[in-house]
Amino acid sequence: MKKFIIPLLTVVTVVSIILVGCAPTSPEAPSPPEAPSPPEAPTPPEEPTPPEAPSPPEEPPAPALPKPGEWTVRTGLGKFMLAFTVSPDGTGITEIRYSLGPAFECGDYIIIVVETTVDESTPWPITGGQFTIDLVDLMMAAPFDLGMVIEGKFDETGTQASGTWEISSDGTTCQEGAWEASAP
Repeated sequence: MKKFIIPLLTVVTVVSIILVGCAPTSPEAPSPPEAPSPPEAPTPPEEPTPPEAPSPPEEPPAPALPKPGEWTVRTGLGKFMLAFTVSPDGTGITEIRYSLGPAFECGDYIIIVVETTVDESTPWPITGGQFTIDLVDLMMAAPFDLGMVIEGKFDETGTQASGTWEISSDGTTCQEGAWEASAP
């Protein structure tokens, strides 16, 4: 019997090992079912972006102030010479020099020679690059009124100017023209 038990134990042991090796492993605990995710809220439609407001057109740069100093004017008339002085800050004209003659004709009058400098304690203003100088009674001792109006404009660089001049006698224009000048 001993002979029979040992081989039987061996067979049982081998079968047991085989069965244990083939036996399913202990079942895992079933995983809980996934909780359903809440439905996604619908995405609101994108609001259209408002169109960009058009940028305002670029303004041209502010003109440069006129260069200070004495500007000599070309009047186009040899019998009329003119110069003016721009203030150090470029905002006004502090002095004007002119000469009429020899034999400058104005209406019924002939002016032999007049040379004058007019200084202004309050300068004639230069506004937006433009100015007007209105001089009356250029010859106080004369038997008639002689007046002069000079209008001008500086370019955007402040180094060139141009305009018109008019000389009148007793309120009537006797000579007029255009002028040009460059910075001193």
